[in-house]
Amino acid sequence: STAHVYQLDIYVNDLARKKKSSKKYDIESMLGLNLIGDGIGDMVAGFIGGPAGTNYGENISAMAITRVFSIPVLIAAAIIAMVISCFTPLINAIYAIPYAVIGGLEIYLFGAIAAQGVAIMLEKKVDLFSAKNIAVIATIMVIGVGGQYAFGGNIPFFGLNIPSIAGAAIFGIILNLLLSIGEKKRLQKAD
Repeated sequence: STAHVYQLDIYVNDLARKKKSSKKYDIESMLGLNLIGDGIGDMVAGFIGGPAGTNYGENISAMAITRVFSIPVLIAAAIIAMVISCFTPLINAIYAIPYAVIGGLEIYLFGAIAAQGVAIMLEKKVDLFSAKNIAVIATIMVIGVGGQYAFGGNIPFFGLNIPSIAGAAIFGIILNLLLSIGEKKRLQKAD
């Protein structure tokens, strides 16, 4: 969710700049409200037996790919998706789309999400030549993608099956914390 707030901030400000607007939208400052909203939404969804809301990246990428940022269009798309889900013939029409087409769309969509991740790191001026950052990024990518490929999405870990994406994120956070020990002291000595 945090990355998606930054992602949205970059897109909105980029779009404003392209439309020759001098206004700067400070979306990233609303991260706290976003996390609270996500938490409440996930609790309500869980209470009624629904899934957690985890599709921000896909939606933002779809908006970036199509260049459609209209709220009424997004609402209409959501309503259409809900209507389709209620009628078997419409569901079957969706399932009739060839796997190659769906696969191609997935490659494009998730590739766009990955590219946006790089854009966020560049926008936030992350030092991509830092040994620590390279180690964290590389291990997250290898565990996430490798776990998906090698273990079918769940990495066996002491009798547990850890989802590869979640495992990669957790490992990345822990590795970043470990590699950050003493970093402030090193930076102070360098100054």
